[in-house]
Amino acid sequence: MAGGLIKKPMKSAVLLATLWITAVFAPAQEVSGDWHGSVEVPNDAPLRLALHVANPNTASVDSADEGVTALPVDSIHVNGAKVQFEIKSVAGVYQGTLMPDGSRINGTWSQDGGVWPLNWEKGEDPANKTRAIPADDAKQRGQTCAKLFYEGKLADLWLRLSPVLQQAFGSEKHLAEFHDQTLRQLGAETRILSESVTSAGEMQVYRRTAEFQRSQGAVAVEFAFDPRGMIAVFSIDGAEMSVSH
Repeated sequence: MAGGLIKKPMKSAVLLATLWITAVFAPAQEVSGDWHGSVEVPNDAPLRLALHVANPNTASVDSADEGVTALPVDSIHVNGAKVQFEIKSVAGVYQGTLMPDGSRINGTWSQDGGVWPLNWEKGEDPANKTRAIPADDAKQRGQTCAKLFYEGKLADLWLRLSPVLQQAFGSEKHLAEFHDQTLRQLGAETRILSESVTSAGEMQVYRRTAEFQRSQGAVAVEFAFDPRGMIAVFSIDGAEMSVSH
């Protein structure tokens, strides 16, 4: 399942153009509504998914951690409790069974010769927040993340990266390499010149300018936080690790 569920490969930001789903349920009214679930990606972060069924003939899929929304479902058929859908562009197939109470679909996702559990629960994902965090919270998080980075506490910082940014780095080892390269070039931070927080859509961007031992002038450091308070963008004057949707 290398590269993710909705887009393949992950870093290319090439999104799924066509989604084909054949689903079989009874009765049809049990299918309508929102469903959420996640699939475990080997050696990577889970991908949170949502299935929205407006009626037996209209549906769409979101991949929250990839910033993908409203992917069209081409067809749905309702007859029984068996569920099957296929994403041809990534050669993936889902097979599952609707539970008797209609609140859950248990099944598996198959791709590239591998099989992984993927269970859908009815209702909106409680972790799928869309409102920006408060500015004061973003400032405090930014200060904490900068401290963790400069002090080399990268295991703690890694846990604060969004799943998509973790995929952009590739591994905690690559984050450590980014840290080592930055300190070789700049040295230690010696004086903070300014701090600010600005909104960018659903993001809150903490920006900090400072002087460093080896810098010729001010250096800007930015952490952009998503609605869950995770780091979606991390940049240090040209040395950037970010994800564009």
